[in-house]
Amino acid sequence: MPHSVTPSIEQDSLKIAILGAAGGIGQSLSLLLKAQLQYQLKESNRSVTHIHLALYDVNQEAINGVTADLSHIDTPISVSSHSPAGGIENCLHNASIVVIPAGVPRKPGMTRDDLFNVNAGIISQLGDSIAECCDLSKVFVLVISNPVNSLVPVMVSNILKNHPQSRNSGIERRIMGVTKLDIVRASTFLREINIESGLTPRVNSMPDVPVIGGHSGETIIPLFSQSNFLSRLNEDQLKYLIHRVQYGGDEVVKAKNGKGSATLSMAHAGYKCVVQFVSLLLGNIDQIHGTYYVPLKDANNFPIAPGADQLLPLVDGAGYFAIPLTITTKGVSYVDYDTVNRMNDMERNEMLPVCVSQLKKNIDKGLEFVASRSVST
Repeated sequence: MPHSVTPSIEQDSLKIAILGAAGGIGQSLSLLLKAQLQYQLKESNRSVTHIHLALYDVNQEAINGVTADLSHIDTPISVSSHSPAGGIENCLHNASIVVIPAGVPRKPGMTRDDLFNVNAGIISQLGDSIAECCDLSKVFVLVISNPVNSLVPVMVSNILKNHPQSRNSGIERRIMGVTKLDIVRASTFLREINIESGLTPRVNSMPDVPVIGGHSGETIIPLFSQSNFLSRLNEDQLKYLIHRVQYGGDEVVKAKNGKGSATLSMAHAGYKCVVQFVSLLLGNIDQIHGTYYVPLKDANNFPIAPGADQLLPLVDGAGYFAIPLTITTKGVSYVDYDTVNRMNDMERNEMLPVCVSQLKKNIDKGLEFVASRSVST
């Protein structure tokens, strides 16, 4: 079957591995990448002439079907199918970007914490495979799987603990939790409420709303005070918006009545992130300015990048935080701690302490999981 054959990935190719590509997020994300990444190639300033999507899933039949379906789309982006039967190694070998939507989805009444034990095991196994098969000095790893607040610490600490070759690779600067959906929701909901209030937005414009902290409930801090969008929100409207952004995932889970969670909107948010990294690695841009959930200290317990040392005391020493970053091909190069300094009194005095308190518990949960896991052999 032509679609299941892994093509030779040459030096002039950029390879993106999607782990969990047959799932609700994975299928939609793979479709967006297959359909749209061709436009990044047209702008490329480097010698890369081809983009390849390596699609992996534990469900062999499903991933073969998804890959065959995508392979019929008329773009020059190639695809290959991978499952445990053929080994994850072929999927990860030479990958420049690894995107992970793999895991069990959330169901009604289920919190992100309920997902933790199953998904932490999956993330640990995938982290081991990445450490064994990828160039840790170059690869970017984007974690979509929930609960992000705990699973990114699992991924980072598991690799650093169990794979000695990672210690000097800088991989901790290139493992990032994708919290873009919170930003997408904040922008969408703010625009909607402005229209409902009789304010007409500029044509084809969307608000830019920073969202920091974590990626669940009250760990999500939408900074509407820093939005560039004209707004005359009263206190009730602001409280409504904050709550809706923080619990937007519950809204989708309830609407799907037990048959799924936020897959389409998450795939859209994930695509917006992946395309930035593709553009960076193709040389179309020199750096990324975006918000991701990252460790604030490196493998040697030093601040991950300039700005992290200023941010740490502002977030009471929380080891991981979603914050606007500058990212180069080597990973996080600057942490925009001043975003926290620009918070208004309500955000700083009411929202931030609650966020940090809960976030620390989430982080500790991930670190404790890794500490209790046997060392890989």
